[in-house]
Amino acid sequence: MGDTGTVDGAARINLVQTKSKNYAGVQKQILDAITRHMSPGEFSTTVGEKAPGSLNFSLFILQPSDVVMSHGVADKNYFLRKDANGEHISNRLSHLFVPGEWLKRRLLAAKKLEVGPERIHVVGWPRLDVLLATQRETPVVPRSPDTRPKVLWAPTHDYARRGAKMKSNSSYPELMEFVPMFEKHFDFEMSLHPRNRKNKQPTTYGILDCDFVISDFGTMVYEAWALGKPVIFPHWLIGDRIKRHLGKSAEAFIFHQRLGLHADNPQQLVDFVMDGAGIDPRTSAFLDDYLAPDYAGRSGERVAALLQSLSAPANSESGRTVT
Repeated sequence: MGDTGTVDGAARINLVQTKSKNYAGVQKQILDAITRHMSPGEFSTTVGEKAPGSLNFSLFILQPSDVVMSHGVADKNYFLRKDANGEHISNRLSHLFVPGEWLKRRLLAAKKLEVGPERIHVVGWPRLDVLLATQRETPVVPRSPDTRPKVLWAPTHDYARRGAKMKSNSSYPELMEFVPMFEKHFDFEMSLHPRNRKNKQPTTYGILDCDFVISDFGTMVYEAWALGKPVIFPHWLIGDRIKRHLGKSAEAFIFHQRLGLHADNPQQLVDFVMDGAGIDPRTSAFLDDYLAPDYAGRSGERVAALLQSLSAPANSESGRTVT
């Protein structure tokens, strides 16, 4: 390797990107958080294809790559996805990057997933670097006692549908029915998943400016908790579906264990907000297990360091000793 960070003329690390407009914003946010810890000549980018001679890294498991970290921090059985032949895609990847020990243990225990502990690395969540930095830099405006609470509804997309009735596990659009009721009690805003809106930019200031987040089974759940925002789940709408269709995922676990605030009816959701419910110790303990606190605010640095180590000539074949 020379000073340019190349091996045999190729950049040591190649970022395999998706051309999907739905994920362009979050992809940029995450990759920027990682590459700011690399020199410009150390990495290259391609769209939908590997770069020969490089360690290929992607945020999307269907992209051709050697190393994958999901574009979302939620479990969603993402690393258990299969190809058209019914084979686990993760089995042919060199390395998987996960947010914390909870998901690492789950993948190691998964049947037919042939990925040893030396190939699964805990890295935290790079987008949280951005959110925590923005939170620190945003002036705190004092709130008067009579200020209405701010609630953000941030559901995941309703693209995937399951079951005999082909319903999604998202609270969108079903929760829309109750918005007029909510608006009588608190300031209500919504930030739909980029798949469900024209503006594809990831939610940033909305989640920082609110007091509570209403969500279901996506990234926003973990980001809200990590930012100290209580999460309310409309259990009456989606609880049974999530427990039935999401298997042993972290999100099904959240609903089975009722981690966070689970509303069994619309009025209970309002009561959680108006009573100022918080994040209980059980939920905090789970979050620390799921989203490694050691890398909070420096996950991008952790990912960059791992990619640099795995792409070094001595590790170019296996890289299996890196932790």
